[in-house]
Amino acid sequence: MQKTTQTGRITSIEPMGTWSNGQQTFNKFKVGFANGDILSFLAKGEFKKEIGENITYEKNPQYGTGKVIYDKPQGQNYSASKSSGSKEDTQTYIIRQSMIKAAIDYHALQSVQPSENDVVNTARNFVTFINNG
Repeated sequence: MQKTTQTGRITSIEPMGTWSNGQQTFNKFKVGFANGDILSFLAKGEFKKEIGENITYEKNPQYGTGKVIYDKPQGQNYSASKSSGSKEDTQTYIIRQSMIKAAIDYHALQSVQPSENDVVNTARNFVTFINNG
């Protein structure tokens, strides 16, 4: 059986205990929909949707399970404004943030107050080292 994506209005949410994959424990919920679907959903904490709410979900009829499909936020963030916001871009920004912090910490130990350019140049050197060895 094939997974399908559907949209439906929630008519009931019933807690059904917990389920563990060996690494994490999830709360299990039986969720009913106006279209007749009744599926099991897993959630960290409480189920994030409410009765009466229309949601898009992926349905796995073989196991009677569902997975909420969340829309990507439309808000402006740095990675979304650059190229495709790929995983590689995110890693680049994380490295840059970490290295600017490392450069600030490094210069804080010096007896002479550094300029902004000194800190930025040190951070660039750290980034180059991280990326190229």
